[in-house]
Amino acid sequence: MVRIAGIQIAPIVLNSQKTWEKLSDFIREACDQEAQLVSWGETLIPGYPFWPSPTGGAKWNDSDQKKTYSTYWHEALDLTNSSILREMQNLAKELKVMMMGGIAEKSSGSTYCTLITIDDNGKLINRHRKIKPTYEERLIWADGDAKGLVTVPFQSYKIGGLNCWENWIPYARAALHRQNEMLHIAVWPGSDGLTKDITRFMALEGRYWVISVSGLLRTEDLVNLSETDFPVKKYLDLENNQPKYWQNGGTVVADPKGRLINDPLIEKEGIVYADINFREVIEERMNFDYSGHYSRFDIFNEPMNQGK
Repeated sequence: MVRIAGIQIAPIVLNSQKTWEKLSDFIREACDQEAQLVSWGETLIPGYPFWPSPTGGAKWNDSDQKKTYSTYWHEALDLTNSSILREMQNLAKELKVMMMGGIAEKSSGSTYCTLITIDDNGKLINRHRKIKPTYEERLIWADGDAKGLVTVPFQSYKIGGLNCWENWIPYARAALHRQNEMLHIAVWPGSDGLTKDITRFMALEGRYWVISVSGLLRTEDLVNLSETDFPVKKYLDLENNQPKYWQNGGTVVADPKGRLINDPLIEKEGIVYADINFREVIEERMNFDYSGHYSRFDIFNEPMNQGK
């Protein structure tokens, strides 16, 4: 049995250092409860770019949008030289815990939706950039690549993860499944409408454990943002007719039979725990293993390059 933990919190929006400090407290709490792997939502650090849709993000050469983007880029992590990454690595090594969670990554003038994995020795062992940002996300994030589309070792088994709607891409799921993935981590900005159905579906299809880990975003998290650094704030009209929750969470776990083992965590911060048994994956794959005895690669074209 291995204990995993999904940490559902709201970021300190557009403040990477303070968000990391908040997250690190939750990681310590999870480890106090004997978690051996922790995860958190899509681009929690420094927050999901929610603003293009309600603020007219596609306006060409708009000074407010450009200034907001520059703030987001400034807060994104440069993985070649990030003090926050080093703090993450030190904490993983100190607590002997594996971490897989979402950050915004920057390189040159571009930003990426990135899922990083740090092992319990504090080593960054994978960096997966979202293959194709969804709809208006493309105004903020660049396309990713296949270099991080790989599984990594955990407790003598293989685990993998994808960002948000990547989880709907059959080829992406299959690329990881073919690498003996037995625990799938799906990270989301935060919506039980997204997580409650696909989590079960992926578990039923892959016959593996699935944890969907979401973020949270409330109006109260936005009211103190500076209009100097976040000038599109004036278009949000936060005092009138706005939802209390822009992203309501939805962190949930499904077992290899496709059964949800907890109700989705909704409209609150917290930690979802699951004690998982990898042998249950093997038991269910006796019936159906689409990358093994149920495969027919002799008649299907091979569309995946397994991260190469």
